[in-house]
Amino acid sequence: MRIIGTIPHPGFKISAFKNENKFIIKVEAGPFEQSYKFLESDEIHSFESLVKQWTKLQDTELIRVFDQMNSNYKIINEH
Repeated sequence: MRIIGTIPHPGFKISAFKNENKFIIKVEAGPFEQSYKFLESDEIHSFESLVKQWTKLQDTELIRVFDQMNSNYKIINEH
């Protein structure tokens, strides 16, 4: 797997990777990360086309998932 680029964002670190016939986007916020895998296709065939498809996802969804991850983490760490 090799890194093919980063996507600028004010609140997250977003990295893009290529592995065989898959593109992977990793979004990091604090101690948490989300990964999204996309098969190479006519629509997604380069870093630029990956970014174009990725921007369809709203930040509110990323935040919602990170908030849920944080809630789960707190439950796990309760004593």
